[in-house]
Amino acid sequence: MANLLIRNARVVDGTGNPWYIADVAVTGDTISEIGRLSDDGSYDEVIEAEGLTLAPGFFDMHSHSDLSLLVHPAAAAKIRQGITTELISQDGLGVAPMVPEHINEYRKYLSGLQGDPAIEWTWRSFADYLTRMETIGTATNVASLLSHGPLRVVAVGLEERHATAQELSHMAELARQSFAEGAFGLSTGLIYPPCVFAADDELHILGEATAAAGGLFVVHVRNERGLIKESIQEIFDLGYKTGVKPHISHLKVIGKENWGTAGEILALFDEARNNGLDVGFDQYPYPAGSTMLSILVPAHAHAGGPESFLERLKDKQMRALLAEQMVTGLPGWENINTAAGWDRILITGVNDGPNKQWEGKTIFDIACQKDLSPQDVIFDLLLEEELQVSMVNFSLYEADVVTILQHSLGMLGTDGLLGGKPHPRAYGSTARILQKYVREDGVISLEQAIARMTSRPAAQLGIYDRGIIRPGMKADLVLFDAETVQDMATYTDSCRHPEGFSYVWVNGTAALANGVETGVLSGRVLRKGQ
Repeated sequence: MANLLIRNARVVDGTGNPWYIADVAVTGDTISEIGRLSDDGSYDEVIEAEGLTLAPGFFDMHSHSDLSLLVHPAAAAKIRQGITTELISQDGLGVAPMVPEHINEYRKYLSGLQGDPAIEWTWRSFADYLTRMETIGTATNVASLLSHGPLRVVAVGLEERHATAQELSHMAELARQSFAEGAFGLSTGLIYPPCVFAADDELHILGEATAAAGGLFVVHVRNERGLIKESIQEIFDLGYKTGVKPHISHLKVIGKENWGTAGEILALFDEARNNGLDVGFDQYPYPAGSTMLSILVPAHAHAGGPESFLERLKDKQMRALLAEQMVTGLPGWENINTAAGWDRILITGVNDGPNKQWEGKTIFDIACQKDLSPQDVIFDLLLEEELQVSMVNFSLYEADVVTILQHSLGMLGTDGLLGGKPHPRAYGSTARILQKYVREDGVISLEQAIARMTSRPAAQLGIYDRGIIRPGMKADLVLFDAETVQDMATYTDSCRHPEGFSYVWVNGTAALANGVETGVLSGRVLRKGQ
């Protein structure tokens, strides 16, 4: 059993308490001692950490690594920024459970978000999927939600309709089974098909099943633009009715008409907490969003699945209708096109081929070069790439990002997509917080920044043996230079790892040593209650 001594570190323990200088000893996968510890020759390794900050390993509360971890288990983008635990299967767009007859169409639909790596989807149950990941191994610890999308695909398919009573019962039973197999809660994305097709009774039944299991109800709300308050309140009301614990994904304010209203939105969280509802949220620290390009097209066009969607994009009359709706909008639909503008929507992920040239270009730039309308650019890209295109949209306001960051309920969620030239949040989220918002702008203290990335998410998930530096806790640790840590990723050159991280230990084993990845897969697949 290996022994490690980290000497003279500035310990930020994850609780939010002030830092202190101490030595930290690790035995096996566990923190064994903290204090002034002598090097008596019994340690296998001694790290001199004077001038460096030691923190618990960071949690990513919004990860889209469901498929990428199966082909790139070293998880370099996460490890290199100090992330040791990921919460996957977000926005209702995870990959399990699954049935063979829907795999091809569902993986095509997901490809704009998760990519489509050349792997066989051999899993059927939620447990099968976790076992597949466990067999391969991971550098990070992985906790998984159950996703609403796969439940609906299995029980209903991709049709735009309400579920029948029998289908609702089937979904509820699958949910109960998946919770018993270790899911930490349920996620849904109420702008994404097929989740957007669910009626209130479906959300209520899934909320009840999640509450009974003690899980989180993690939601990309119905409209983050025109109806943001109503959309958040919808989920809080579900919490009051079912007893489920609501968690709002990537809290933000979209559209210039809403900029400056973050304080009003946060007041909803304060009110809910005062009323006894255990609510929370995560946030990525950038004034731009990112998702699959297909979401720019109104939801009704997606009914029936990806093949039906692509056929509609070939139809001249349907294209004209959709193009008009992408400018004028539809009641209740979150129109990112007008929230950002064609010149502020950036193509970030495309397969190898002729369209690869458009990565890093805006819709407006591409439209000008090809002499097409912006809508036709979007339709053609989706057709030619069979939906596997992602984008960044600049529709947020920096002052709102700061206001949300400062709230005590906040947690880190990178929401990172990893293909092509992705949003820089995939590579630099933790470094940006530590560099820009702590060291340079001083809008949040180092201790509070660390707490929102460690103990708060651990408590939110009910993981009580991680997230704090304390004897008996698992040795997920990150050692970095708080004076030099720097986010190197940009929107045009995003696949750049941050500087300033020296060591990252996952379950007591170094995944990063002297700034170099070790390739060791010491992460664990975590299961709720186990």
